[in-house]
Amino acid sequence: MDLPPPNSSRFPPHQVFGTDLLLKRPSRAEDFEAENHALVALAHELANQPCNLLQKLVEIALELCHAGSSGVSILESDGSAFRWHVCAGSFAGNAGARMAYAESPCSIVLERNSPILFLDPGCYFAPLRHMEPSVAEALMLPFHDGNKPVGSVWVIQHSLEREFDGEDVRLMTSLSRFASAAYHVICSINKSMNARDLLEKRVDERTTALSYVNKTLRRQIRGRRQVEEALRNAQNQLEAEISSLNRLHELSSRMVNAPDLPAALEEILGAAVVLLGADMGIIQLYDPVNKLLTIAAHHGFKQDFLDHFDTVDAEGDAACSRALASRQRWIIEDVRADERYTAYRAAADKAGYRAVQSTPLFSRDGEPLGMLTTHFRLPRIPTEHELSMLDLYARQASDFIERLRITEQLREADRRKDEFIATLSHELRNPLAAIDSSAMLMESPDLGDREREKATQIVQRQCKAMKILLDDLLDISRLSLGRMPLHKQCVTLASIIDAAVEVIQPRIDAANHMLSVTKPPLSIVVYGDPMRLVQIFSNLLANAVKYTDPGGRISLDVDTIAEGVVVSITDNGIGIEPSYTEEIFGMFSQRKNTHDRTAAGLGIGLALVRAIAALHGGWAHAESRGLGQGSTFRIGLPLAKPADAAAQALPSTGVQSSPLVADPEFHVSPAAYRILVADDNTSVATAISMLLQRGGHETTVVHDGRAALEEAARLLPDIALLDIGMPHLNGYEVARQIRSAPWGASMRLFAATGWGQENDKKLAKEAGFDVHMTKPIDFKQLLALIEEHGGK
Repeated sequence: MDLPPPNSSRFPPHQVFGTDLLLKRPSRAEDFEAENHALVALAHELANQPCNLLQKLVEIALELCHAGSSGVSILESDGSAFRWHVCAGSFAGNAGARMAYAESPCSIVLERNSPILFLDPGCYFAPLRHMEPSVAEALMLPFHDGNKPVGSVWVIQHSLEREFDGEDVRLMTSLSRFASAAYHVICSINKSMNARDLLEKRVDERTTALSYVNKTLRRQIRGRRQVEEALRNAQNQLEAEISSLNRLHELSSRMVNAPDLPAALEEILGAAVVLLGADMGIIQLYDPVNKLLTIAAHHGFKQDFLDHFDTVDAEGDAACSRALASRQRWIIEDVRADERYTAYRAAADKAGYRAVQSTPLFSRDGEPLGMLTTHFRLPRIPTEHELSMLDLYARQASDFIERLRITEQLREADRRKDEFIATLSHELRNPLAAIDSSAMLMESPDLGDREREKATQIVQRQCKAMKILLDDLLDISRLSLGRMPLHKQCVTLASIIDAAVEVIQPRIDAANHMLSVTKPPLSIVVYGDPMRLVQIFSNLLANAVKYTDPGGRISLDVDTIAEGVVVSITDNGIGIEPSYTEEIFGMFSQRKNTHDRTAAGLGIGLALVRAIAALHGGWAHAESRGLGQGSTFRIGLPLAKPADAAAQALPSTGVQSSPLVADPEFHVSPAAYRILVADDNTSVATAISMLLQRGGHETTVVHDGRAALEEAARLLPDIALLDIGMPHLNGYEVARQIRSAPWGASMRLFAATGWGQENDKKLAKEAGFDVHMTKPIDFKQLLALIEEHGGK
């Protein structure tokens, strides 16, 4: 019986066939245990009740694929129709139904002789249109008698809550092979039964034809032997598959109990060597920075070979290098016949191998992790079955490597987090201790004016240190979210360096360091945020001061290069281990050395330096010959372009004043205003009120949102300074109600809060605030804003 020629015009593939969708759908995890049980059950059925094998097969397909219905359709002998031989699920009652060839989707499956996913097939095949429940999608695979497709095994979903994926195709492909075997067995059994019936009839009717019957019987016996032989072969193949799956399961169990990565890789390598019948093997890990493959596990090689090939160039001509470059398995059947293997042939002869296969190990994201390579004493190419199992071992190895690396990264992150918390606690306790001691001293009734002034200066200085610490933490948060705004302008590099030196000069003088600065000419202009650029160089100078013993030397030099300008800050301090010069730029990383530095910092300064330089199109590097030999930090920045200069006139006085450059001096405002101060922290509210009163302003203090709204309506102040997180009504709600009142339209509203992200500023503006200030409040900035907004 021949199939009709393919006629895809009846049903345009782009309308009917959704097989490509399987490649796009996420595939669920492979459940080898369930598949193993299913295959064993089918093998048992095949051996004991072969006539019931197809029914058992569709029941298993229904379960494995979580389908609504399943079945087997067999093309009738005249080729005119398909008969639903067996069914399970919602369509179980349709067993024995007959469907014309041209009206059945099975016809397309047989014509194309490949798996097909049909989406809403009822639209194109009339018999399916009226069936209940309706068919949402159907996955059909052909099965064969010899090389000829004779029917299809199928699973159906009656709703789109569960869609088929690539794992279903893999499972159904395995089951279709059993369908072929079952069909062949059933046909053979039917033939045998027909022959037996004929024999009995002829014995009764034609006893004279005994010799002919005997011949026929012998022929049937020979056929049965052939069937039994085919069954034995199928059973042997099935047992081999089951054995392979059992070995994979055992390997997974051993890997789970492996104490570390080398032990797990040894387990995988040993299993791969046994699977392929290899004599030797290695697993290498890939170093993407140096582009090297390093041996992590080995089997069967002598130490001289391992020493010689401990690291291999990933871009060379070894089998592992070629596999990595091509991103696919590389097999050399005989190294003596491979011209590209000439450089390694002597080592191969000495080690005693003739054939090599290398399988790459990739992460789930497709990044190369390493290589699994096996070696054979004789020329050989592994079978397809062996290579398919090897791919499973490679996947196991890749997952284990990736999982352990992630675990190590999490442990390192956790360690750094603990170090950061401990350091932050230390950094906060120091200024708090000084502030607490000074506050206790100022409570002394007999304290002199000079001592009181000194205690006040200590409190101010420690508060400023804590503010800088909090600003750095906020900058790190902004950088991690990609929200650090830059206010760029054309500015001379000399003015940036002057401002940075001015910030750090008191520390340099206190440590008795000698600072030499090579100032660049005024013609060197960069385009950037002046405050952030000052932050870069002041951080690096502060680092040099911190890690250089008193009386040390620090130099700042400027060099111009083709790409821009390079600023170098060099000290003769404690130095850095050369292997650590990149790690120190990591978040929360702190310099490790034998010298004790009580003010080691949070480990975020250098991370900020590199990140801010990168935002300006530049870079940051560190160099050192080792501990005790000083350090050099280099910052590269591009020069301002003509377009930058054209867009903005070059400032003649350099960078603007920054809170980092000088302490604010108290001064009385030229105009006095009525100011409402609302903050649930009574100490903060009282301190701000007293400072404003010293500035000549009239203040009223309240401590919750409801009181703030009532006082604002009663007093009608010129300015209301409102905390955001207050009880009863928060600052946003107070601002909105003030703005909605006729008397509140012209009142100036200042938000004072510890939250300083861009989103917080946006919320304040939407609520009606004129100004958003982040605590701790810069009092000089507050007075300037009062003068600016009060006049309005």
